[in-house]
Amino acid sequence: MRAVIFDFDGTIADSFTAVIDIAYRLTQSELLADTNHVHKLRNKHNGLREAIRILDIPHWKGAWMLKKGRKMMARDIKDIPLFEGMGQAIARLSDAKFELFVVTSNSTSNVERFLSNHGILDDFKAIYGGAGMFSKQRLIKKAMKLNRLSPNTAIYVGDEVRDIEAAKELKMPVVAITWGYNTEQLLLRHHPTLVARNPKQMVENIIEWNMRSINQT
Repeated sequence: MRAVIFDFDGTIADSFTAVIDIAYRLTQSELLADTNHVHKLRNKHNGLREAIRILDIPHWKGAWMLKKGRKMMARDIKDIPLFEGMGQAIARLSDAKFELFVVTSNSTSNVERFLSNHGILDDFKAIYGGAGMFSKQRLIKKAMKLNRLSPNTAIYVGDEVRDIEAAKELKMPVVAITWGYNTEQLLLRHHPTLVARNPKQMVENIIEWNMRSINQT
């Protein structure tokens, strides 16, 4: 069985605007109200770390803000859209008998509500939420261990450089999608296994990876 492990925010859920709005409500920083400044952060390797540095947020407060932000997201989740074409892409992968998972810094309950609202919750085998801001690979590794997956049988899909780095740390292939947080230019500089510019291309990339993997075994 082949598995696809998805990031959530910026990959499945079009939540970037909501995340920036929550961050602004928590910090009241005018920098987060500046569209040009927010766009510059999207083109930085360590966009999240850079934002924390610029906003002068201490480490302990960053953890508190993440926890508080998840609770605020719970109130907003009903208004967050699914990326166009992602519902069909997930259904296609599910129909093709891929096991689908989510690993995210968001809360498990938020993701479950979102997927249920969009009618795709049943397509996923499991959701692993609550990943730390800088340690997502640990939760990916846990998900793989619990489901007896290996780097040869699973592929990761994400929208940030940290997703690419987490996958490389675990020696697993990764599809970098270009409709999320980090820009395509920045993602390409970090050499993901595959790049997808829309959900249809993402599915095609995953199926092609699967066929190559089968032929090599």
